[in-house]
Amino acid sequence: MDRIKKLFLLFLAGIILLPLALIFVSSFMENNEALLTYGGVLEGSSPASLVIMPAAPSLQPYADLFLYCRQFYVMFWNSVKDTAWIVAGQLLCSIPAAWAFAKLQIPMRKTLFAIYLILMMLPFQVTMLSSYFMLNKTGLLNTPSAFILPCIFSTFPVFVMTRFFGDLPDELIDAARIDGAKDLQIFWHIGLPLGRSGIAAVTVLQILEIWNTVEQPMFFIKEESFFPLALFFPNLTPDTFGSSFVAAIVMMIPPLLVFLCGKEELAAGIGHIGTEK
Repeated sequence: MDRIKKLFLLFLAGIILLPLALIFVSSFMENNEALLTYGGVLEGSSPASLVIMPAAPSLQPYADLFLYCRQFYVMFWNSVKDTAWIVAGQLLCSIPAAWAFAKLQIPMRKTLFAIYLILMMLPFQVTMLSSYFMLNKTGLLNTPSAFILPCIFSTFPVFVMTRFFGDLPDELIDAARIDGAKDLQIFWHIGLPLGRSGIAAVTVLQILEIWNTVEQPMFFIKEESFFPLALFFPNLTPDTFGSSFVAAIVMMIPPLLVFLCGKEELAAGIGHIGTEK
């Protein structure tokens, strides 16, 4: 029975890894062969063909991307900057807010947190028009801030960190207050050190999300010099189609490294989200 389970899991793993293997194999196709194989999908005229190996494997797609595609480097650097600014802003805003929701006796705390949960469940398609009008009114539309600022105030990091801080024993905080510690001192010397695993989990989760975000920058930014790397693929042309597989591999590397470095914290974060208090 165990052998059957292992074979079944290997089968599922093979299905999951098959697209990645096809991307890797296709990255060695020259542009003409890639268009012949997959171009029907780009034009909407025919389905793609399944190719195990390129007819003439070549490193030309790698050279085309790394040596001749300046826009790729611009978009990659934009993604790095956007992700860094957004995640840093989210931590700066969400950690104090989560501490307040979890440990401070503020008026209407539960009501405000319920509103946060409702906002978290709203998809981007519901809020994009109001966000568009607000960004246009403030003159931020078609700038990097149009992507960065709305994402900074995401509700999801607040939700995750509230669960982490809520698990801290109230007796420890009460003891600190009895010893004369102020709320800010308790947050700085107790909340932050004990919440390090939660902060790390939120950081990993948000890096993975922001790096792959397509809808917000596509809707709010029209200037190509501000495009993140995720918009390299919606803007494919026949001339860049072959190197798109190479770009896909490069785009996977940073999230993969982040995941490998923070997989334990990520597992802990998912565990806290699903844990009933």
